[in-house]
Amino acid sequence: MLSIHHKANILRRAGYDVPAQPFPAETLHPAGASGRGVDGVYQTAQSWGKAIDALYAQYAAARAAQSLRDADEALRLAMGQCRPAKAPTAFGAAR
Repeated sequence: MLSIHHKANILRRAGYDVPAQPFPAETLHPAGASGRGVDGVYQTAQSWGKAIDALYAQYAAARAAQSLRDADEALRLAMGQCRPAKAPTAFGAAR
């Protein structure tokens, strides 16, 4: 299982906007109901971890969907190449 920090690094390399990690002192600014302070920095490690987990789940689902689309396209191309050059006529022989 990947750590939250490892997931955050993967998301950054993939080009996702990763929320700022909370400072060691988690109460620098009062947090609102959403767990964010005035400047948008996540105030608790727990809420930051949940945000990273949610982003990573979206990232993993998008990658899986792309992989399935790629496999489907490859299968369709392979099936198209296996068809006979000419379809048989009504008498059973190709012309």
